[in-house]
Amino acid sequence: MKKINQNTILELQSVEISYKRKKILHQANCQVKKGDFIALTGKSGSGKSTLLYALGGFLRPTSGTYLFENKRVYRVGEIGLGKFRKKNIGYLFQDFRLLPFLTIEQNITFPIYFTGESISRKRTQDLLNLLGLEHRRKAYPAEISGGEAQRTALARALLLEPKLLLLDEPTGNLDSETEQEIMDQLTKLKKRGLTIICVTHSPVITRNADYIWNISDGNIKILKNIKKPKKRGKTT
Repeated sequence: MKKINQNTILELQSVEISYKRKKILHQANCQVKKGDFIALTGKSGSGKSTLLYALGGFLRPTSGTYLFENKRVYRVGEIGLGKFRKKNIGYLFQDFRLLPFLTIEQNITFPIYFTGESISRKRTQDLLNLLGLEHRRKAYPAEISGGEAQRTALARALLLEPKLLLLDEPTGNLDSETEQEIMDQLTKLKKRGLTIICVTHSPVITRNADYIWNISDGNIKILKNIKKPKKRGKTT
């Protein structure tokens, strides 16, 4: 019997994924530990977003097993998958999906209308402070910058305190300064112990990831990111 690793948050065992008769992933075997930051890379159309959907409980693999905290995710029906997502997953979509008729604060708290969860004012306030949005809480999406919209979507994804944060191109179409701001926020979240998997083409995000998963021809190549130590000043 395989020994259970309590530090592993998710594992793919011989997972294959097909979409519209095209095989996206072949026999994927990989693990993610709690607190890992994974950059998911590859050419456009390689299946990065499709894999992210499968990890989020939105797309059943064609074959193989997806374990989350040592439990099979796709063994349950749609109601069970809904509970899985609510309890464990924070998802940031590429297009943000902010509602234009709601304020920034209302957009952040919007998920509670579907989950029935009771969220304290402190939780909302903590997210506004964490992501630098306090001064924009009463503004509407049309009145804020792209970076602020991104942070609003990120705050919404974090509202229910997920164990796994899935991000689809979180810095796409943002300028370099805003991109670095988002990276700084992700670094804060990682330090708090959140597990992050991020689809990205950004060298900034890739450099800061613990591991890089590159999808090519249906296969995942896993690279450990060796971070170079900062150069120290000369001593005399």
